[in-house]
Amino acid sequence: MEYNVSKWLRYFSRASAAGTISAVMLLMLWAALGQAFDEERLYFYDPQVTPRAVFSDTEVSSVHFDLVGSLAIAAGFSEADAARIQVYSQMVDSGRLPVGQPIYSFTASSFPSAPPISSVMTDTFCPSPSTTAPTVTMGSLALVECPSCFTSRFGPYTIFFHFPHDRPDELQALRAWAFGDVDSLMGVATFGYSGTYSYTWLNVANLFETTPCFVTTTQTVDTGDVVAGSPPAFGVYLHSLGDNWSHGACIEAADANGLPFAAHVLRDGPNDPLYACRWTSHEAEFGDPAQFPDSNRSFSATLALYQEMIAFSQSTGFARYHPIPLTAQNNYLYNKLYTFAHTSTSANPQPRRRLADDLRAWALQTRQGNPAYWRFRAVFPLLP
Repeated sequence: MEYNVSKWLRYFSRASAAGTISAVMLLMLWAALGQAFDEERLYFYDPQVTPRAVFSDTEVSSVHFDLVGSLAIAAGFSEADAARIQVYSQMVDSGRLPVGQPIYSFTASSFPSAPPISSVMTDTFCPSPSTTAPTVTMGSLALVECPSCFTSRFGPYTIFFHFPHDRPDELQALRAWAFGDVDSLMGVATFGYSGTYSYTWLNVANLFETTPCFVTTTQTVDTGDVVAGSPPAFGVYLHSLGDNWSHGACIEAADANGLPFAAHVLRDGPNDPLYACRWTSHEAEFGDPAQFPDSNRSFSATLALYQEMIAFSQSTGFARYHPIPLTAQNNYLYNKLYTFAHTSTSANPQPRRRLADDLRAWALQTRQGNPAYWRFRAVFPLLP
């Protein structure tokens, strides 16, 4: 993929059988899962508190958390709103921050239930509901990691928030809600019945091979106190936008293979048609593009995130400063994002945190020190 500053200023492109896994294999997979756009070996800190104190019980993502907070400053948000966007972007995965004694939590109180299997009509993805056991093994409220976590990776909206297509009923619905174009969020709930395994981190398998029936319904999502058009809602959308890029190859592979949705699965090797959906795919998202070509997609994701931050800040009135262009000060911001995606590997996230911190400090200094970025100026009358 060619990266060209003028091009991006003109246009942002959007562009193994299931079975019991040994304890050693499970631990290896677990370690690999905590990479890239998922949680990394970076601890949560409350961005509204200084000096910074980290919570070692909660890991976060260098993209969803660190970079989103820094880019929000560059896009012109106040420090308070940037912190809220940063926190709620990470909350889509974490559910609460920090995990041990939450400072931030969702407040949703209702979740959709799977329709009774007796009411499910026969279709391609549920070919024999009459012989399918009623046990809900994907999307059940019992699988949600924490109370009120409507974005749960294992709740009914797991696909909607974490593997969304860029289409009106998925990612674009989230965008419309985040920008305040609609008051309520309509989301696609996905349920699986009678699976050999429940869909959770503890069962790293292939749910398409272990689950005989899938059903989707469209629901009004209970988002609790996260209201349309707010910085927290925008943070939720940014997370799903990032996941649309991060899981982009998997979504394409799932569509090409006629699957009802995309999800992480256990696969046999590079020739497998769903190899892009392997549970360990995130470990290749950062680093030298010659060795880790998926880092090109990560770089594109950072540009897309910044584009949407600029659009939100300018269309909703939350901006306190004009956004800093990618080309300002000899392409500083553009080059920082390129370095962020292409220098350190997924297993080494600390350089990305330092880079995000540097970018934040630069953005604060740049916008405060240059009147061209000031949206509000105090005008005093001349004294006689």
